[in-house]
Amino acid sequence: MPENLAGPDVARPVVEFVDAINRGDVNAAIAQLSPCHVHCGGRSYHYAQGVRALFGVLRGVLPDLRLDIIEQRVEGNRVTSRIVATGVHTGSYLGQEPTGRPVVWQSVDVAEVGQGSWDGQLRIVRRDWDIFSDRSLWTEIGFVPALLG
Repeated sequence: MPENLAGPDVARPVVEFVDAINRGDVNAAIAQLSPCHVHCGGRSYHYAQGVRALFGVLRGVLPDLRLDIIEQRVEGNRVTSRIVATGVHTGSYLGQEPTGRPVVWQSVDVAEVGQGSWDGQLRIVRRDWDIFSDRSLWTEIGFVPALLG
C-alpha cells in the first residue's frame, strides 16, 4: 500500500535530483535516493552506484546534459514527471566518435517517494525511467548499438 504523503514536498526529491544532475553534482543527486532505492530502466535495474555510473556515462557522452521537467503530477507518494533532455554529442563512448550533433529526447519518470526511517527525510525509493525510450535518436549517434548491440 503506498504511503499517504501530502503536499508539495513529495515532489521535492525528484526536483532536487534533476537540479543536481543539471549542475553536474551526481553526489547531490544520489543523496535524494533512499538507501534501498531501485532505478528501473527498460533493460536494467540500478541501485545508487549504478545510477552514479549511468550519469557518469551520460555526462561523458553529453557533457552539457540538461534535464528539464516540463510537466509534473503528484498522486499520493508517486511523482510522474515528463522530462526533456538535451545535450550535444561531444564525447566518445566504446569507440564511437562524437558526432557533434545536438540531441533532444523526452521521457517519463515515475518516482515513488518515501519517508525514510533512517532520517525521516523524503527520498526517492524507486524510479522508472527509460533514457533509451527514443531508440532512433540514440542509434543515430551510435550509442544504442554500443550498449545493446
